Amino acid sequence: MTRTDSLSSDLAYVRDLAEAGQNAPLLGGRFLAWWGGLMTLAYVGHFLISSGMLGVGPQTLWIWWAGMVGLGLAGQFLLQASIPAKPGASSAGNQVQSTLWTCAGFVLFAYFVGVIARVALFKDGWEGFNWSVPMVIGLYGLGQFVTGLIARQPALRFAGTAALCGAAVAGALSGTDYVWLVGAGVAFIAVCVPGLAMLRNEPGTTV
Repeated sequence: MTRTDSLSSDLAYVRDLAEAGQNAPLLGGRFLAWWGGLMTLAYVGHFLISSGMLGVGPQTLWIWWAGMVGLGLAGQFLLQASIPAKPGASSAGNQVQSTLWTCAGFVLFAYFVGVIARVALFKDGWEGFNWSVPMVIGLYGLGQFVTGLIARQPALRFAGTAALCGAAVAGALSGTDYVWLVGAGVAFIAVCVPGLAMLRNEPGTTV
């Protein structure tokens, strides 16, 4: 084999590795499934409480959401601690997915700190919690759609589009109890279900 042939083979090998990395399966499925399922439950519970179907007062909402947040963070910590090393973690799709969802978490944290501070200081501004629903599912849409574009995953682009449409519906219904059901539906369809599918398609710990 000539030096030129060897160089061509080496370049072809590097190109194949790059393409394989670009198309590596996404690894955030367990986190999407966890948060999507948890938020589905949280929103349904909020609807049942705020609509009076459970026969408990609205003060129960604080207990409900404190429990959901605590459970969510505990689950996140356990998932991060137990996730095995898998190939493809450095691919563009996985890097974008991780960065997008981390930034979305910071946005939501800042928003809710502001709303809770207003309620605590001025005893009003409760509508901020209702308006959080279209914002939250809008962030779902952004995260799924952009990740789907980068990772070339049509299913994620569809999930992102569905979430963005859901954000419009939630905006129209904000201020009513039904907005929580919209949030539950979007969390399940656009986050939990794609997360379960991604988890099923994850590679093993070795190549």
